[in-house]
Amino acid sequence: MRLNRIMSSFQDALWRRRQNENFDMIEVENNNRIKEIANVMKRISNLILNKSDLPEITDARQDAEGNIHPVLKDRLDSEYNKLLSKIKKTIYVTDFGAVGDGVADDTEAFKKALGNGKVRVVVPTGIYVVRGLKIPSWVELVGDGIGLTIIILHEDTPTSEWVITNQDYVNGNRNISIRSMTLDWNKSRKGGVAAPGGQHASCLALAKVKFAWIKDVEGINAGLHSFDITSPTYDKSPNTDYTKDGSRFVWIENCVASGYGDDGITTHYSEYIWIINNHCSDPDGDAHEDGVSNSNGIEIDDGSKHVWVINNYTSGNIRGVEIKAHAEWPAAQDVHIIGHVSYRDVRSYDFRHIGHHTVDDPDSTTAYDIVVTNCTAIEPVFNSLYAALTPRALAISAYINVNVSGFTAIGDPTYNYDDNPVIAVQYKSRNIGLHNINIRGFKKASTDIRLIGGDQKTDNINISNVQIYKSAKEGIGIGSAIYHVNLTNITMIGENGSVGLGSVNSQVSIVGVHAEGYTLAASIAGNDYLDFVPNNVKGGTRIASTSGYAKKETSAVIATTTDSKATGDKTAVIASSNSEAAGEGSVVIASSGDSKTEGGRDAIIGSNNSRTTGSSENGKAIISSNGVINDNNYSVRGGYGESTNPSTANTKWELDSISGNGKFSGSITGSSTFSDYAEYFESLDGKKIESGYIVTLEGGKIRKADEGDIALGVISETAGTVLGQATFHWQNRFLTNEFGGLILEEKTVKILDDETEEYKEEKHMLPVENPEFDINEQYTSREERDEWNIVGLLGQVRIRIDETVQENGFISPNDGIGTNSENGWKVMKITSPYDENKGYGVALCFVTPVIGR
Repeated sequence: MRLNRIMSSFQDALWRRRQNENFDMIEVENNNRIKEIANVMKRISNLILNKSDLPEITDARQDAEGNIHPVLKDRLDSEYNKLLSKIKKTIYVTDFGAVGDGVADDTEAFKKALGNGKVRVVVPTGIYVVRGLKIPSWVELVGDGIGLTIIILHEDTPTSEWVITNQDYVNGNRNISIRSMTLDWNKSRKGGVAAPGGQHASCLALAKVKFAWIKDVEGINAGLHSFDITSPTYDKSPNTDYTKDGSRFVWIENCVASGYGDDGITTHYSEYIWIINNHCSDPDGDAHEDGVSNSNGIEIDDGSKHVWVINNYTSGNIRGVEIKAHAEWPAAQDVHIIGHVSYRDVRSYDFRHIGHHTVDDPDSTTAYDIVVTNCTAIEPVFNSLYAALTPRALAISAYINVNVSGFTAIGDPTYNYDDNPVIAVQYKSRNIGLHNINIRGFKKASTDIRLIGGDQKTDNINISNVQIYKSAKEGIGIGSAIYHVNLTNITMIGENGSVGLGSVNSQVSIVGVHAEGYTLAASIAGNDYLDFVPNNVKGGTRIASTSGYAKKETSAVIATTTDSKATGDKTAVIASSNSEAAGEGSVVIASSGDSKTEGGRDAIIGSNNSRTTGSSENGKAIISSNGVINDNNYSVRGGYGESTNPSTANTKWELDSISGNGKFSGSITGSSTFSDYAEYFESLDGKKIESGYIVTLEGGKIRKADEGDIALGVISETAGTVLGQATFHWQNRFLTNEFGGLILEEKTVKILDDETEEYKEEKHMLPVENPEFDINEQYTSREERDEWNIVGLLGQVRIRIDETVQENGFISPNDGIGTNSENGWKVMKITSPYDENKGYGVALCFVTPVIGR
């Protein structure tokens, strides 16, 4: 609305100018508005032209005069040049009475030299005792160098004071440069003082300062912080404009911090901060109770935004670089750590939002956006300053959108890491990327990369291009309830390790992961892999397809063309075209022409224009068919139809799994030379009858046929069809009616559902089971029992014969052996002449149903 009003006023002014109406008055009235809209239009254009950048950073490139700088550093440089142009004179603090002898109080001399600003104050080599300096705007304070120019607090200075801070905490200051000196907070004064807390008691603190340059400055013995870029107070809540009183556009470069009671360099509620080429080491932790000192090298704290931490070094700290916030305050956002080296800090890099970690804590609404690039963690160790804190190269908690790329962790193989992980991703963190990671030397750690699960689990993790070499017992460990992890291109070379990759569940996606030197390469969902890490790809997948649609997370389209679809859970379309697998757990393979599975656990294989129907039914299959519909549960069909519409009428054969029946519209032929039809019969004496003997029935069982007996058939080895085998279970398992037909009844069958782990119910007409049948009793089929014999009843069978039999003659039985007869079975060919030693020959005869009547 404001922009519209300005535009309207601006257009009105131009129109009046064209009408030559009192131009001078118009120019005065609208001069400010014209400038304002010009600046607004420049900002809009700048945002549009640089739309790929973070909008706040893009907008920050325009200064108050409307000049747009190509990068933010150019704006800082222009502001520094502006500072130089504002400085009217260069003066020496010694000209105003400063002594610099380490004894005299030089505070007043500094006050006079600084005045109201617009000066460069030179502080020559010496030790200058002050009671705290307040720097106004447009000032450059310059010493002769670190260790040469020293500014130290007076013995009687209150503990809440700073060595240097800015002058106006209410309205703020701008364009301040401090360089080339040492600042000593002198915590040994008064016999030893402790910091009061808040944002007091630092060597250098800038609160509500816009544009500042701190270069080549050393901060030592700080009660709280060596360097603090902050706002006047630390108590701004997340739902406020919490950076409005913070500092902006501050450059800290080539500075040194040591002996600090809390942190070396810290930021609060400030934005656009550059921390470059600094060295922070060896805190004393005096700001905290013994044993719980959270003294960090560089800490990007409450409410900070858009901070770059570049090419710094930390050592001996509790945390080398910490990005964090306290529970009630907003977390630091958009922080970039580049080229940092952490040496023997307890936790090299630690990102957290206190009070937003456990399952009972609220989620953080501000912990976002950390980028870590080409950083190194060297030998993290325990430290008595915070005795209970365990070493980590990297710990990520509560933050969302953290990208770590180019990270090296180097451990001491002899150091006792007390079975702690090297990298821990935990406590409700989300959207984490760990890429191009090198880890080695943590022999006594538990896990190199640990994703901690449970109620306050991490999730949505991408890990790629990782090299682990002779390090922790476990390479990568994934805890419970973590379901979205992608592992890609990872090599883990252990040395007497236990597990390369360990995961509580099987939901992790794995591609190109190699592990050796571990007892197990992988242990996933309780399944152990001794020599390799399996690839495991999850999610709906389309592979090698010109078109296709994998709708569900558990569906796949592989090697397909022409709009193939896998639209149901656990479905797949493979090597097909224009086909759809719709029913749960169904598949279409090598098929085309609008083939579709509608039912659950259905399959179409090698077919065209065929379908299984019934969305809630199960177990239908079609094989090698055209235009066939299968609507019969638990069956397999095949067939061929010429019409374009699929139909059940095109079925040519069916195998029914419930009844065990096979149906065929054509003939059944055998490709072997087996030539007779046979059935199983039980022997009268319970013994095996050798092949080739003629048998007869006696009381429903068989024995060798004697002269005058009715010949039933011959013990055969050449039967093409054999009935009565009772292959799978006892012949009386199911009850039958008086004619031998199965008695059927509708029964409800429970089927376990894999997803819900509950049983679903289906109704089918099933045979009634004999109550005497015991399914747990072991059954031996008739084929394996001597008393059951295959009797050839019809066809060409080889029969034992005596010496009387001639080709083209007939035979009848005599003690089970064929002998010459005027009628009986036709002798087609004598295949083995009579052998007196064996007592028989062999003839191929044509057996008819019965003889001897």
